[in-house]
Amino acid sequence: MEKTLSMGIVFADNPYQLGKYNETNFKFAPNNDQLIIKTVYSRSSSNSVGYLDFIELNVKRRLLMSGNQMMFRAPITDTNAQIAKYRLGNASSDLILWDITDPVHANKVNAQLSSGTLEFNANADVLNEYIAFYDGDGLYKTMFVEQVANQNLHALKNIEYLIIAHEDFLDEANRLAEFHKTIDNLSSFVTVPELIYNEFSSGAQDITAIRDFVKMLYDNSDPGQEIKYLLLFGDASFDYKNIIPGNTNLVPCWESIESMNIVRSIASDDYFGYLDDGEGLSGRVDIGIVRVVVSTLDQAVSAVDKVVSYATNTAEVMKPWRNMITFVADDGDNNLHLRHAEELSDYVYQHYPVYNIDKIYLDAYKQIATPGGQAAPDMNKAINDKIENGTLIFNYSGHGGESGLGHEKFMQIADINSWTNDDKLSLFITATCEFTRYDDPTRVSAGEFVFLNKNGGAIALMSTTRATFASSNLALNMSIYKNNLFERTNGSYPCLGDVIMNSKLIGGENDSKFILIGDPALKLAYTEHLVETIKINDRLVIENVPDTLQALSKVKVEGVVTDRQGNQLTGFSGLVFPTVYDKYSKIETYGDENSATTFFVRKNVLFNGEASISDGEFTFEFIMPKDISYNYGFGRISYYARSENEDGAGFYENIIIGGFNEEAERDERGPDITLFMNDTTFVPGSKTDQNPDLLAFVFDESGINTTGNGIGHDIVATIDDDNSQSYILNQYYKADINSFQSGEINYPMSNLADGPHVLSLRVWDIYNNSSTAFLDFVVVSQDEMIVENLLNYPNPFITETNFIFDHNQSGQDLDVKIIIYSTDGRRVKTIETRINPEGYQSTPIKWNGLDDNGAAIGKGFYVYQVLVKNESGATAQDTSKLVFLR
Repeated sequence: MEKTLSMGIVFADNPYQLGKYNETNFKFAPNNDQLIIKTVYSRSSSNSVGYLDFIELNVKRRLLMSGNQMMFRAPITDTNAQIAKYRLGNASSDLILWDITDPVHANKVNAQLSSGTLEFNANADVLNEYIAFYDGDGLYKTMFVEQVANQNLHALKNIEYLIIAHEDFLDEANRLAEFHKTIDNLSSFVTVPELIYNEFSSGAQDITAIRDFVKMLYDNSDPGQEIKYLLLFGDASFDYKNIIPGNTNLVPCWESIESMNIVRSIASDDYFGYLDDGEGLSGRVDIGIVRVVVSTLDQAVSAVDKVVSYATNTAEVMKPWRNMITFVADDGDNNLHLRHAEELSDYVYQHYPVYNIDKIYLDAYKQIATPGGQAAPDMNKAINDKIENGTLIFNYSGHGGESGLGHEKFMQIADINSWTNDDKLSLFITATCEFTRYDDPTRVSAGEFVFLNKNGGAIALMSTTRATFASSNLALNMSIYKNNLFERTNGSYPCLGDVIMNSKLIGGENDSKFILIGDPALKLAYTEHLVETIKINDRLVIENVPDTLQALSKVKVEGVVTDRQGNQLTGFSGLVFPTVYDKYSKIETYGDENSATTFFVRKNVLFNGEASISDGEFTFEFIMPKDISYNYGFGRISYYARSENEDGAGFYENIIIGGFNEEAERDERGPDITLFMNDTTFVPGSKTDQNPDLLAFVFDESGINTTGNGIGHDIVATIDDDNSQSYILNQYYKADINSFQSGEINYPMSNLADGPHVLSLRVWDIYNNSSTAFLDFVVVSQDEMIVENLLNYPNPFITETNFIFDHNQSGQDLDVKIIIYSTDGRRVKTIETRINPEGYQSTPIKWNGLDDNGAAIGKGFYVYQVLVKNESGATAQDTSKLVFLR
């Protein structure tokens, strides 16, 4: 007989439907005891591919004992019958029969043997399962696999922070647990999946065993000490059976049965958090569940290092980036994503105005056509600059995927891996499709790369694992902010695990596709104290009575750091970082895919400085730039303050900026500029690698212009007089402490071509006087190692001398060997050390004039050689001479 199974049509241009699955059941009567099954796939297209999953046959046959043990059952055919009679042929007197319909409560069946047939009766209203077997050597035997040590997870209770880690990562998981025990007093427990399986699934891999374990902790703990956070420490995979080489099924996740349609397909960890009685495959998550998507020990070490660094207040991490939230939006779809970003940013500003809002919207940047499609290089640069300069939160709305963000590819994996913001790690919120798919063992998604970047990237991601819908994304994205992320409970900010749990109030498939990558017990880098403005130009600030600041007018601001009750913190001493913003700028988009629209953002910085705080008080001064927007409107002063291990933030918007100070003093001199590469030891014309840091020190009596408001008045660096290699550096200028007149620019350049170059830097003061400085340098790839200009100082020397040399290996560990010879060729001294220079000159290597035996060398001339090897094994050398005097 023939049977047709219709699969329907899968359209090639449907990105969401990868295939279709179907099955059918039918009966047939065979003509003889031999069955031949033939399958034929009728293609609807030459590109169509079909796969046979399985064929299952259920055959009714005569009930005859076969082998030493046999299971059987009889489908009910007579629905009116109450009793069924079974006759098992080919039986003997030592055949044993059990009813195993309920395998936990098996019963021996009393049957009668007659002429080799075992007969018994049973109820016919259920499908009964039986096993017949001969006792003895013929029974299936268990196999010894391994000895299992005694364990008792069932005795655990009052565990607030549970970490389930792959065995390779136990040391790092315990390090993280101990860290939170020390700083947060969290009771924690670390275990591996296999121990959970031993007690909750008879040793077999079963994700429900993990949930049952978590449920036990949830139910059995004392009130107020229930489990709060679950960290899954290891990557996951859709391949539970480890069929794929290099599989990453380290700590399994929950996978939906649906896999052909990526909209309905789900990979989620929420399943482990459905802990209320009666919840099955869905419900409301009751704990904060987070995953660390690491698959190697190095990645695990880096992940914990990032948490410890982020949560430990040091001068390196306590900077104004903690005051910044950046909203990024795709174009197209009738400006839907831009409108979503505007709705989110408006909510944050209205409810949490202490944070500065920046906006990077694709349609505000010019796009160009490339062989690979549309591109927006200026937006790509804006994003990379924002990450490098730091932003507390990076919130994206729009299209995306496993390879990056946007059809215009304005954030790709190559960009992500180039970030070096290890002291300014962001929380990424990506309301897009499968940016952080973590269950594909054949590839690492872009979101995973953001987290795994050991030199920067994200401290955590609230991101997606599958295709999602924009409207549902907005709802969940809004719930992250609404009465959640920045709200205190009993005076304490929430941990990230609390935030993701509280965000999933809506429920449904879209929420299950959002995952938090990171650490559930970690808190965002919140500021604790407040910064308030007390006086402007020696006049007390008065509510509803704004101060007016004109172009070229001198400004003096005084303020204090307070606790949240408004009490001045007289013990707070450190630094305040004030940023003065001009009025809102109205930005009109290009309308590349839809009609043009407008949005507002404070993009012009009038002053960016540092001032000392003593006993909770501070003062700073500056001159308003000539390049303000002259119409009158409200500006903004933003503050970030830090002491040794505490910080605070504040803002003041009761200032009107506009107009011109007609009595301003004259200034016709441009700024003084001094240029270096990497550090102040750089000599013009020297060699660098392909990624040097431009270092500039600038001074001007009136102050430096960084507003970006005047056409052509930006701080601009240009390579080889090539406008395509020009860089606006306004945001990279940092004023010196307690000075508006001097500061420095530190800009990381990248991928410079080998060979000689000339860099020009043009800087304007606030009167719009400019100066330009030039610097010659030669780029040599780090692959070609250079060592030159070897010398020692003092030379001649009497008691000790220092060896230094130039190189092109900035930031690399260098193994250095210095060998000193007498004029007759005898080796006198060998010095070996390892250095890691930040610039292109080595750190000094000291020698006290003693030989390898500890004896003083004789006076006279000596020749010495330096041998240097970098991390990749490349070597270089140089020689020079010294004179020793006694």
